[in-house]
This record gives sequence, C-alpha cells and structure tokens, in this order.
Amino acid sequence: MIGVILGTRPEIIKLAPVIWELRRRDAEFKLIHTGQHYDYNMSRVFFQQLDLNEPDYFLNAGSDSDARQTAKMMMSLEEIFDKDRLETVIVEGDTNSVLAGSIVAKKMRKTLAHVEAGARSFDKTMPEEVNRIVCDHLSDVLFAPNEICFANLIAENIPRQTITLSGNTQFASMHAVLDKTKGLKQAFDVPKKFILVTVHRQENTTPEKLAALTNLLAAFDEPKIFAVHPRTRKILAEKQLDKQLEKAGTLLTEPLGYAEMLHLASAASAVLTDSGGLQKESAALGKPVLIPRKVTEWADITESGHAGLIGLDKNSAKLAKKFLNTFNPKKLRTISEIDGNPAKKIVDELLA
Repeated sequence: MIGVILGTRPEIIKLAPVIWELRRRDAEFKLIHTGQHYDYNMSRVFFQQLDLNEPDYFLNAGSDSDARQTAKMMMSLEEIFDKDRLETVIVEGDTNSVLAGSIVAKKMRKTLAHVEAGARSFDKTMPEEVNRIVCDHLSDVLFAPNEICFANLIAENIPRQTITLSGNTQFASMHAVLDKTKGLKQAFDVPKKFILVTVHRQENTTPEKLAALTNLLAAFDEPKIFAVHPRTRKILAEKQLDKQLEKAGTLLTEPLGYAEMLHLASAASAVLTDSGGLQKESAALGKPVLIPRKVTEWADITESGHAGLIGLDKNSAKLAKKFLNTFNPKKLRTISEIDGNPAKKIVDELLA
C-alpha cells in the first residue's frame, strides 16, 4: 500500500499527476491531507479543479509554529501508517508536511520517495531549505525535476542509483487546468495590462519587507493585482500598508484558485512572486518573472533568462525595471523539464 502525503497548494498541484497515474493503474494508495493549508481557497478548490477525490485522511494540523505543527502531523501519521500498513510513502517539495512524513516514514522503516528532490536555495535560514535537505537525505527514492537538482544531489553524496531524473510534474497539472480557463470570468475587473503579484514566504512578510514591497509596487505605473495570502493580509492591515497599496493602483484580492491564478498569469505583462510554483508556471508561459528574493531554489529559470532576482529592499525597483527593460522573449533558453511524462516515470519506479 502506498501513502501519498500532501498538505499545501503546491503539493496538491505537483502530486495531482502522480495521483492520476496511480488511479489509472488501479494502484492501491491512501491520500493523506495534513491540513497545513486548510480553507477553501487554499486547498479544497484545488482538489476540485484538479479532479481529485476527497482525501482518505484529513489531519487538520492548522496553523501553528513549525515545531508544533510538525509534531501534530507526526503523531497522526504514525497512527495511519500503522493502521493501513503502508509500505511506501510519497512526499513532494519542502513543507512541514514533507518533514513530518519523512521522519515518521523512516522511523517506521517505510520506503520514502521524494518528488522534486534536489532543489536548493543554499540558504539554511529558510525553513523550506532545511525541510528539503532532511527529506532528501532520508529518502530511498528521489525524483529530480531537472539537471541542476540532479547535480545538487550528486554533490551531496546521495547514491546515484537512488535518483531518477523525472522532469517536473507541475506542468502536467498546469496544462490540464489551462484548458479549462478559456472564457473564465474573474470575480473582479481585470485590466488589459497589469502585473500579477503574490508574496507569502516568512522572510518576506515582516512589516519591514512588506513596506519595501509597497514602495516597489508604487514604482510601477501599470495596475497591479495582488492575490494576498492570509498571513500577508494580516500584517498589511496592521501596518495600514493595504491602504497605501490601493492608492498605488494595487487591487488586493483573496487567495485564488489554481485556474484563476493561471488565467491571470497567462494574461499578465509580468509576474512578481516569491512562490516557487508560480515562478515556474509563469516562466513556462513566457512571462518575465520578478523574484523578490536574493536566492531561488529554481536557478534554471534565472539561467534561462525567464526570471530575475530583485530582492525586497530599496534597490528592488531599480533591479526590476532593469530586468523588464532587457527581457527579450527571443533570447530565452528552453526549460527542459517541461517535456516528457514525469508522473509515468515516477509511478513506474515506485511500482517496480
């Protein structure tokens, strides 16, 4: 029996093709949702738009400190692994759900498979970096989405025979949902030209960083559509930065479903985001991507010319405008991991 663990929007998106492939082959598996993202806009709508069945388990981990949230998940996962006699556990990415699933799987001597292995920002102050490193070094089977991730794993002395260069599963989800967005109506008026914005990472949602973001967005004359994470919205409101953003031509929306977000990304003139998933999707759509960080775990899209690192400080506006002014779609290099059928490679390896 296989256990598939997910708990956040990116995990749902990137594991959906693996779940479709398991379903297609009538493989026995249990779908376990940790509840790390738990409201409709952050979770359920993604299940609906990606044609996924209700999870077999919903752990309701909710919001808490990293340690407490991870501990809650681990206690629940231990009971499920024992009850259902799971033999293989699949995790994806770099969240607390991944960390919890990885530790419990190895403590209980399960085969651990990591989808999207080898991504590195080389910044261990990021909780996500710690999670992905721990998971990779515990995993028995690792699926690297691209050559850079593959090389990172080899450099860390992870055995070559445990790594498969799979490609990136998220593009299968992206194309499946994009087909459904034709004629989609948003809940608000969409300008003909605009910049799409999302910011949610812990290091970018301090009052100081969000003040810098407000100044950055004010430097652009065109309208901005900002899909606001609940944590981000709370701090914006506390510091009255939401009012400043609105005065600077920024429309603040609730978190958006996957179809709605892809629809906007495909129409935007540029995308400013610290979301790894949206960075990759926007690059695949040929959009200039502004990353408000000093580093990214997706070096392939900066090296290909699709994305630029602009940080989030007083220099960000200057760096952003320089990148946009020099962005040339004709000079972009191909993102190789888009091709192929990653989910088939992953399930072939797991069922073998």
